[in-house]
Order: sequence, then C-alpha cells, then structure tokens
Amino acid sequence: MRNPFVLFLCVLALGGTALARTDVIVNTVIPDDDPDGIQSSQTIAGMAGSIGYATVTLNVVGGANGDLYAFLSHNGTMAVLLNRVGRNSANPSGYRDAGFGPDAAQYSFTFDDLASHDVHYYRTFPYVLNGSGQLTGVWQPDGRALDPESAASAFDTAPRSNPLSLFDGKDANGLWTLFIADVSPLGESTLVSWGLNLTLVPEPASATLLRCALVTGLLWRLTRRIRCGPIRGSS
Repeated sequence: MRNPFVLFLCVLALGGTALARTDVIVNTVIPDDDPDGIQSSQTIAGMAGSIGYATVTLNVVGGANGDLYAFLSHNGTMAVLLNRVGRNSANPSGYRDAGFGPDAAQYSFTFDDLASHDVHYYRTFPYVLNGSGQLTGVWQPDGRALDPESAASAFDTAPRSNPLSLFDGKDANGLWTLFIADVSPLGESTLVSWGLNLTLVPEPASATLLRCALVTGLLWRLTRRIRCGPIRGSS
C-alpha cells in the first residue's frame, strides 16, 4: 500500500515558485546636494532556487524628484531605479514633484520592468500625485547607468542598461542595498521605506525528483521499522 504522506511530500516538492518579500522602514533624511547619499541594507537568507523576477517598492517624501539618484545592488549587480527623473537638455532641473509613495488605496509606489512607462519621463504619460504630492503607481525603473551629475544633454540619449531584470537567474540570498542621494541643491527628501519582492524559480526538476526520492526511501524505511520491528542489520 502506498504511503499517502510520502505522496504529499513529493507533490509539495514539485510545487510552483516561491516568494521572498522584505519591507524596510528607514525614516532618514537624504542630505541635500550630497552625492554620498544614504544607504539601507537588508539580508535575505535560506531561500532556494534562483531569482525569476524582481520588483521594488519605494516611499520618499519631500524634496524634488529631479534631484534624486537611486539604485539597488546585490552581489555585484546594480539596477538603477531613479536618475534625475525628467532631466534632459530641455529640462535641466528635472521634475519638481515631491517624492514617491502610496496611492489613495494605499498601494505602494512600485518599480517593475513590465510596467507600461519609464519613470524618467513620467510627466509625459498619465500620472497621479497623492495628497502629499508624491508620484504614485507602477513604473519601469529608470535604468540609466549615467553619472547623475552629468550634463543635462547626456540624458537625452543615455541607454537604459540597468533594469531589474539583471537580477534574474541570480541567487537571492545575501545582502541587498538600496542607495539614494540628492545631487542638486534646494529641497530635502526623506527616505521613509523601501521593499523588495522576489519571485524565485524552483530548482531543476532533476534535483527536486532526487530529493523527493530520498525522502520517499527514508519514509519507506521508517514505515517498515514501525510495522515489522527493527530492520535486520540495524542497531
């Protein structure tokens, strides 16, 4: 007779993707006109499989969005979230809205590679500011790995080379760091919080099946001990 407990464990092992989520409360002022900025780190441990997809949430209040430069780094990989949004040769100061935050339904501001529009030019698309003047919604990260103090004209043609998808296939475990700086004078922002959401790809089926087979064998042996007494040759 089959052991139903063994069958359950095998189905569980062959299940779908796993999720990892972190929410980090910071509540720290971002120094005005200081490229050294601030950073906040979070360690993820004990996660199996590789990263299949990543999104990031952000809550920044005050200041001017066009002054901010932010990136997420992990194990030598960097995704650029913000790089002087709105800044180009036609608008050297960038956008002057005050932060990024939740909408009226309290859904977090989110960076997502699959969003409809690039956050760098959010004012050219339909957008909503909340009651605190923060940009809301889901937006593609800036992705422009350009020195934020470059000439405004450099932003006209800067490639978007550093999206969140650079983390795909990487190990989720280890230190994740959000860096954010205000690189232009006038206006002071505060980093309230940020969050990381990872979808993890299961291990290859061969590895999962092997582990399932080992568990099955162990439980079969244990069942024989219970039903038949000690197995010959065992202590």
